[in-house]
Amino acid sequence: MTDTGSNTRGFAIRDRVLVEAEPYGRAPSYRAMVLRVCPTELWLGLLTPDRHIETTTAGQAIRLTLAGDGAAALGTSRFLRLLDGGRSRVFAVERPAMLEPTQRRRYVRYPVDVPVRFRRLDPATWQPRGRTATTVTRDLSPGGLRFVTDAAIDVGDDLDMTLPLSGMDRVSMSGVVKRVDGTADRGDSLPNGQSGHAEVAVQFTRITSLDQERIVRMIMVSEHRRRMAAAAAAAAAAVATPAGS
Repeated sequence: MTDTGSNTRGFAIRDRVLVEAEPYGRAPSYRAMVLRVCPTELWLGLLTPDRHIETTTAGQAIRLTLAGDGAAALGTSRFLRLLDGGRSRVFAVERPAMLEPTQRRRYVRYPVDVPVRFRRLDPATWQPRGRTATTVTRDLSPGGLRFVTDAAIDVGDDLDMTLPLSGMDRVSMSGVVKRVDGTADRGDSLPNGQSGHAEVAVQFTRITSLDQERIVRMIMVSEHRRRMAAAAAAAAAAVATPAGS
């Protein structure tokens, strides 16, 4: 069923794909891999079987985010059919007529400290591997984040990450490490009393539109709280300072 070649328009076998149904981000999203490139369609295989794919109807609009070697591109497509006899794993989609690069806009990152859990993604299978590490973000935006960790991380590593929201809710995304700066002399601290050895900047390569919106709301709430705290501190300082001093 799989093909071994690649075309000249940006698609290649084993390209990693995030599939989002319409409306974007408000239905289950699927992580998949390109198995075959045809003139008018792509065959995709889910990395993990998901019965929700059976609810996607022929002709339904979808969005494909293709990622490889840290680069990502966006294309509009349509769901065509299941290919594996209803086992919820392999399916065909319309091959996008064109791809546009993602992350064209440089997002402003805000100083937001929230827990982040991460693991490396295997470049061959796109599955998380190794132990999960937990740290706290230094800053955050809809396009990426920065954190300090003592885990051994290299530029170009793909990471699977989650950010907690309220209750059991969470934001899940993947990203590529764009920069690693040593911080051993800065005395940064991590959870459980660990000392930080590197400051890591990550650019998101696979994240749903809905999760980007949730990150924006998280940033807005954090900024509101920070400004309220700063205003309260300034008011308290004004009250404590004698008039004319």
